[in-house]
Amino acid sequence: MAEGESVKVAVRVRPFNSREKQMNAKLCIRMEGATTYINDLEGGDEEKFFTFDYSYWSYDGFDDIDGYLTPSNDHYADQKKVFDDVGVGIRDNSWNGFNCSLFAYGQTGSGKSYSIIGYGKNKGVVPLYCEDLFVKMAELQQENPDNQYQVQFAMLEIYNESVFDLLAGNRKALKIRQSKQRGFFVQGLKKTPVGSYKEIEDRMAEGTANRTVAATKMNATSSRAHTVVELTLTQKIKTGGANMTKTSVVNLVDLAGSERAASTGATGATLKQGAAINKSLSALGNVIAALASASEGKKKVIVPFRDSSLTMILKNALGGNSKTVMIAALSPASVNYEETLSTLRFADRAKQIKTKATVNESPTDKLIRELKEENDKLKKMLEGGVIDKSMVKDDDEDDISDEEVQARLQALMEENNAEKASMEQEWKEKLEEAQKAIEALKAEQSRKQEMMKTTPHIMNLNDDEQLCGMIVFFFEDGSENKVGTKGAEPPNDIELSGLEIETSHCTISHSDGKLLMVVAEEAKVYVNGEYVSGKLELMHGDRLLLGTNNMFTVVNPGEKETAEKAGITYHKFTYHDAMAEIQNLGSGDDAQKGEELLQQDIAELGPMIGEVNAMSCAMDKKVKFDIVVMPEEGKRRRTAMVSMFSYLTSCSYLLSREEFISRKYKMEEMYQQFVEGDETWKSVPSSEDPFVEDENKETTIGTVSISLKSLGYLFEQEQTLTITNYQGAQKGELRVEYYPTKEDGSIITEEDDIFVDDPDTLVGQPLRFSLKIPYARGVPKRFENVYCRYRYFLDTEYTTTGQVTGQNPEFNFTQNHSCVPVTDQFIDYLEKQSLVIEVMGTQIPVPVKPGDQRTTKQLMASNFSVNQTPVALMDPEKQMIMSELESTKRRAKKQQNKLIKVQELIDAAKNEQSETISVADLQRILESNADSMGIAVAGLLAALKFKTRQ
Repeated sequence: MAEGESVKVAVRVRPFNSREKQMNAKLCIRMEGATTYINDLEGGDEEKFFTFDYSYWSYDGFDDIDGYLTPSNDHYADQKKVFDDVGVGIRDNSWNGFNCSLFAYGQTGSGKSYSIIGYGKNKGVVPLYCEDLFVKMAELQQENPDNQYQVQFAMLEIYNESVFDLLAGNRKALKIRQSKQRGFFVQGLKKTPVGSYKEIEDRMAEGTANRTVAATKMNATSSRAHTVVELTLTQKIKTGGANMTKTSVVNLVDLAGSERAASTGATGATLKQGAAINKSLSALGNVIAALASASEGKKKVIVPFRDSSLTMILKNALGGNSKTVMIAALSPASVNYEETLSTLRFADRAKQIKTKATVNESPTDKLIRELKEENDKLKKMLEGGVIDKSMVKDDDEDDISDEEVQARLQALMEENNAEKASMEQEWKEKLEEAQKAIEALKAEQSRKQEMMKTTPHIMNLNDDEQLCGMIVFFFEDGSENKVGTKGAEPPNDIELSGLEIETSHCTISHSDGKLLMVVAEEAKVYVNGEYVSGKLELMHGDRLLLGTNNMFTVVNPGEKETAEKAGITYHKFTYHDAMAEIQNLGSGDDAQKGEELLQQDIAELGPMIGEVNAMSCAMDKKVKFDIVVMPEEGKRRRTAMVSMFSYLTSCSYLLSREEFISRKYKMEEMYQQFVEGDETWKSVPSSEDPFVEDENKETTIGTVSISLKSLGYLFEQEQTLTITNYQGAQKGELRVEYYPTKEDGSIITEEDDIFVDDPDTLVGQPLRFSLKIPYARGVPKRFENVYCRYRYFLDTEYTTTGQVTGQNPEFNFTQNHSCVPVTDQFIDYLEKQSLVIEVMGTQIPVPVKPGDQRTTKQLMASNFSVNQTPVALMDPEKQMIMSELESTKRRAKKQQNKLIKVQELIDAAKNEQSETISVADLQRILESNADSMGIAVAGLLAALKFKTRQ
């Protein structure tokens, strides 16, 4: 594998989007030539850099000229530049008979679609390639009328490891099959002839619309599905009296948006971050890592293509017969630093892969003959002959069952028959059939576009902008439209799928240009972020959420036209805007500094929490999820987490954002089985059930935050702090003490008369201290095996106390820490960050009361909150202020002692009538210092009172 051509990798950075501007994000990316640099503006890590084949700067340096973004300097990369570098190579290679693959990778909203598809006059790689393809086809056809040039189009998506044909009339999962000659292929994938780029656009629109409906049915706020567009270019050329067939398969792969995951700081580990998000992305990372190792010359590398549907389908693109390009899209915003760094590392690994592409060219008659011969051989095997497993099995694959061999042989024979029939059928005939099929679709689209200009309607909003506006429901004048699930009697006028859609959900009527909605009892409906019931009028621009994941915007053309004549303009709301309303989140202008990521996470997690709670109700899983906010380790900021509460045991567990999202994918898969009547979900073992947590799992009882600022002045600190859980409830008290120490371990005391006026003077000197956690008091009795843990400064592992059971555990814990020598980073840590100590334990389950037959929905209703907002915002600042107040008092006392000694010198000078010091000046200094210290203490007391009132 060491020989071959490396995968070409390009990265591209876009401008700030509106949300990033609202959050006052800072630019963390810069580019020089082919090298991309990234800066951690918040964490302070050193600048990192990566070199690729191309680094495209599209952040600024452009002018909008008639809708096209034109470079105003040499640094800006426009769409033409990207196509000339990347698209031309794909074009030339496909005409030469090579398979080609183009990957788009990056977090959701990073600009993948702009590079690949584009918008308006700014056409991306795919439309420019397709336009060029058909232009050249026409030229070659004119030069050689006897030759044939054919293009076929297919579109599929991979969601939760299932493969779906987006051009099929039904939502049926397809099987991935395998043969020695073909490798992996999707059995039954529909390939449609296309004669122009316009027909490709129409087919893509059809596939995207089907994908939108499917995403809603799958109950996914954002489907996180991988999309693959397959274009097959076939050239039938007459040369030397023989008919030659040259075939190129071009795969255009839009990978699901990568998600934020906690950075591990290690390249290898970073490639595994996808495991918390999506099995396919995780498997892809592992495949890329293995292929990179093989390309570096390592022996006996096993490449795990079989680990996911995505990697099986893309085996040729990554590990074999293909010329492959990856475009990684980057956000420039500091708030997305972790995701962008993860994307850069992923792309950096991919560039090390090498593939060996070959020209796919054979005599046409020979191809047909070989297909017929292979099918005859397969038929004999299936009729009871000797089975040759090697035809459908890889050399490195484990042995497969006879049933699986039979299924693979049958699938291969069907695929061969279809290909043979396709090759024998006249191209003109196939093209005409496909064009007839699409005419009806185009007529319906045209009618829909005309109605949208005059008739009130609602159209869907989606996390993925490509899926917005794909679902439209019209309201004719005088109509009364019943909205609800399928299967109602009589049938609903608008049938919706998805979580928490009732059989009769609401009614929307249209009369004289006005829309009136009547909400059914118990139906979940939000309008402009407010939970509503009864009757209300829907206005143009309203945001409407039905159930958990059916989000629409109201469009009333007549009302809009009247408003525009009066000079009224409407804000165009995005899906994120609409969800932020429901979460009661303000814009970034109102958010406190350092809270931007928290607000972003809450906005993202909110709809997910609604979805999983609705699934729990539907399947009666007796579990409830909520967003909670916890202090982030080592930082004076908070982070969003998810609490998981079991009604069966009264046990509550905390899940990280990444762990929750990983579980959610499994929940969706289980729920889909429930919806389809597949009872497999009922027999899932508890250890594999995403709605069940191990009762022996340790959980966070509560936390305390303590300032280490006093260490910068070499003061000890002794405090009894309140242990507070994520709901803000007191869970006991924890005694925490720390003492600066000498090199021999003895404690520095006031008698040592060591005074530090400015912590910066400690830089370059050793600093040692002893941290003690003597005991806790009042820990709830339902917890056992209680212990404390924390991570100090740059530690990656926890420091823990011993485990103790009881309400008043005696830890008697002492740990010596040091920083030798003290650095600026350490002083910054003491000044600005806090030490978060987690009190951990295991819960003693409290079984549900005998006779309590309430369902999950009834249990949730007993403490139902219409907004999926955090149950509490834990504030570490109060404890920090108390800690700093104590420190400031100690400093004041130390300062006062020093000034008393100065006062004694002054008094002595007075008595001796000495003229060597100025008594008046020293008195003024004394008074000034005392006042300033008094003001500092008063200020902290005021801040503490304010926090207490909150």
